[in-house]
Amino acid sequence: MKKSKKQNIVIVAIAIIIIGAIAGYNYSVDQTKQKGFKFGNELQKIQEEVKQLQVEFDSQVTQWKEGDLTQQELLEYSKTHIEKMQNVISEYDDLTPPKQFVPSVELFKLSTQTQLDSDKEFIEWVKTSDDSHSVRSDSLLQESFEYEMTALGEFNAAKAGLR
Repeated sequence: MKKSKKQNIVIVAIAIIIIGAIAGYNYSVDQTKQKGFKFGNELQKIQEEVKQLQVEFDSQVTQWKEGDLTQQELLEYSKTHIEKMQNVISEYDDLTPPKQFVPSVELFKLSTQTQLDSDKEFIEWVKTSDDSHSVRSDSLLQESFEYEMTALGEFNAAKAGLR
């Protein structure tokens, strides 16, 4: 009978350890999901800020091209645009992405920086009428788009567990 009682105690102890391990694992998984969800929301917020800033900048450029905005007004607006974009770029550094998402965040940041460089070249073209700045702006815009598409691919691969 003593052996059976000891066996029962061992079985109960093992069961408690297993239940504790399962609970710990589930807690860890839940924490990872919550951190991932928070990270995803923060990244989406940054991407939406970038998009909004670009829509506003493009709107100002359109107004300038249509003659509704002077060159000086566009250049003044451009200073604010550049500052806002630089602030958004620094927000990428404040993210704490899960390891598998780090490459996509770096690419999103690079895309945004390249977009800003394109805007700066465009502004320089507005100032100087030197077509080389316009060509460079277009080239950088294409690079920015390519970085963004690659970033989206990396992000989706990481999200699907392929990274």
